[in-house]
Amino acid sequence: MLKKFHEFFQNFLVWIYLLITVPTFSIIAIIIKKHFFARLWCKGLLRVLNIKIEIIKEKELPKNIYVFMSNHQSQLDIPVLEKVLEPYNIRFLAKKSLFKIPFFGWGIKALGYVPVERKDPKEGLKSVLTCIEKLKKGISLVIFPEGTRSPTGELLPFKLGGFVIPLKSKVNVVPISIWGTRNILPKGALWFRNPSNKKVWVYIGKPIEIKDLNSRDKERLAQMVRERILKGLEIIKKNKEVE
Repeated sequence: MLKKFHEFFQNFLVWIYLLITVPTFSIIAIIIKKHFFARLWCKGLLRVLNIKIEIIKEKELPKNIYVFMSNHQSQLDIPVLEKVLEPYNIRFLAKKSLFKIPFFGWGIKALGYVPVERKDPKEGLKSVLTCIEKLKKGISLVIFPEGTRSPTGELLPFKLGGFVIPLKSKVNVVPISIWGTRNILPKGALWFRNPSNKKVWVYIGKPIEIKDLNSRDKERLAQMVRERILKGLEIIKKNKEVE
């Protein structure tokens, strides 16, 4: 009974936080256009939810420009990665439909997130060119190659379109594995669950060199990224068992 009350109370706090901050931060973002506000909002949400993040690194990642590619289990992956990847000045690729949501969509557009439309080849090409320009300006990108959240936590088949971006720009890919966000907010849910251990694990793999690959190597690169993400998930699960 106490656990249910705590879960209800925390959801109440989260939705109050969202109702107040989403329009406020979005208006500020539209006016000032500083990505700092996205990180601040994400950190606030994680704090309200009392989520603890454990980062595991295959090796220390130098501060540079990267294309980060991660598995996708929950909408919470975005605030988690905003916090974890703060030193790398990241922007996300997101479905074009999200940019039409009042306040939220206007805010992420103002902050430089990139809309993706997979059904229209012309729009897809425009997105790729926008991404390449951002990389040239020193902005790292985050792509979810599954294209959607996994309802089971298992890694879904990859969409190949996003792999054109690192191949064209010659920017190295960093594979990332996330585990734990789905336990708190699974796909399709609006209710934040309150598991006994609100912990999220993020495994950061070593960069995959792109210099010897060309634009015809999309499938090869996708397979490399997939293997590294799966490896990261296995390492996370082993690490969880030790605790």
